[in-house]
Amino acid sequence: MLDAIRQSQGEMPEPRRLDLPLLPTGQGERYYLERFMGAFGEEWNGTAVMEAPTGHRLSVSPLMFTDHKTGSTKIDKEGRAPYVLYVAETIKAPDEIRLVSGDYGDRGLYFLSRFMLGREVVGVIAVFAEQGDFWEGWTGYQIPLKSRQAYFETKRLGALIFRRPET
Repeated sequence: MLDAIRQSQGEMPEPRRLDLPLLPTGQGERYYLERFMGAFGEEWNGTAVMEAPTGHRLSVSPLMFTDHKTGSTKIDKEGRAPYVLYVAETIKAPDEIRLVSGDYGDRGLYFLSRFMLGREVVGVIAVFAEQGDFWEGWTGYQIPLKSRQAYFETKRLGALIFRRPET
């Protein structure tokens, strides 16, 4: 199945190696939100409004790390806290953006990137949900591609609307 997806969707740009640190584990929620929102020039509990490379208006806020059913934080879910700067980078400069239509008429924008961290490639996904004339940040997380490449590829099934040019 992976080969069929790759053939139909094309290859992503090569993984990037950035001078971004992984944040230390064991810090409080506010620590991580300060760094994440600071990447957009906002306070830890603020909202950044920006334009995607596709022209879509995005709303980026701590809601990206909130369980939408319970209202509790999910900043530590599956070890995502140290990677919040990579989630921010994926939003600001994605490798790909996919437009995905849900089963109930809902639509989402999937921002996808791959980064080299040491010798490993990590995939990062940031999802935005359509909210009228803007797209609200819904979730963001990392995936170790060595063990979860197939899952990452399933996020590439939507319509490709942007791909970062190779440099």
